[in-house]
Amino acid sequence: MLDKKGRLFGKVSVVDLFAVVMVAAIVAVVYFNIGGRAHLNVGAEQPVLITFFNPALHDFTVNAIEIDTPVIDDVNATFLGTVVGVEVGDSISFMPDIHGNEVASPMEGHSSVAITSRVYGRISDGAVVLGGNVYGVGSEVIIWAGRAKTMLHISDVRAE
Repeated sequence: MLDKKGRLFGKVSVVDLFAVVMVAAIVAVVYFNIGGRAHLNVGAEQPVLITFFNPALHDFTVNAIEIDTPVIDDVNATFLGTVVGVEVGDSISFMPDIHGNEVASPMEGHSSVAITSRVYGRISDGAVVLGGNVYGVGSEVIIWAGRAKTMLHISDVRAE
């Protein structure tokens, strides 16, 4: 298969073949990380409201969330807007009763919280594209909101 000059089948150098494979791999990585997301960036930026929800958050964390503070994705440092609303309610957790049925019951020291942020972004297919990342309903994110760091689910994304 390899001749004395290191050519495959006497025609192609193994080093050249390796270089071609590496260039193809680099092109594929660039396309899927940049070019593959280009179709999501259609439309102009507009004000977007994102609502984050956690059904049972420690009260001390809820108390650390402040209006007019930035919301930052902890994983990739994407700016997710500024807190414009915080709704606090009874915590929602499900526990089995004595018959094994799941029933809703509040947890002491916990509250449900819905945080709404306002950000400029591009809406596509019910999600918002921010910093090359797609945030849609059901996405689970770890955010900083004021002095609070917590994990929440996105429950709503809509144009303002």
